[in-house]
Amino acid sequence: MSKEKCTLTHLEIAAKAANRAYHKNGPKSYRKGQGALLKVLHKAGGSATRDELIDRLGFDRRELKHVVRKAQRNGYVTMENLDSKGYKVALSSEGDALAEKRCAAQTKAAQDILSCLSEDEVAQLDALLVKIADSCGKDKSSCKHKVNHKHRKHSHGKRCRCKH
Repeated sequence: MSKEKCTLTHLEIAAKAANRAYHKNGPKSYRKGQGALLKVLHKAGGSATRDELIDRLGFDRRELKHVVRKAQRNGYVTMENLDSKGYKVALSSEGDALAEKRCAAQTKAAQDILSCLSEDEVAQLDALLVKIADSCGKDKSSCKHKVNHKHRKHSHGKRCRCKH
């Protein structure tokens, strides 16, 4: 196994450990769907417009509307029409409490995971991960590294086979 492949394997193992810690310390998914919506609204002070949510979440309008309606049915958000083309979404008290719980769980998991590193090592790790992410660009399909990675549109779990 090449040195680079070994390093990426260690990174993948660490990522899986981080995911397990998140699951152990709180609600599961926070990257997509209702969890992501609640997180963005919580960080935005409790409410945001449709266009702000589309920009921050990277969803298309139809996908966002589906997630908002589901969160509304669950009592996590309220939706107010602004005009014929937009709406505003706000956290309910239940949604705010859940978002706060999830943020606290993520903070605890991050602290647990990184507790084996010194402050300097955490700063170095952060700088290295930012450098890797920047080299791959925001669009994962433009990654300069020859590694397989999951694309958002491959939600069925199959690995992307695109050429790099």
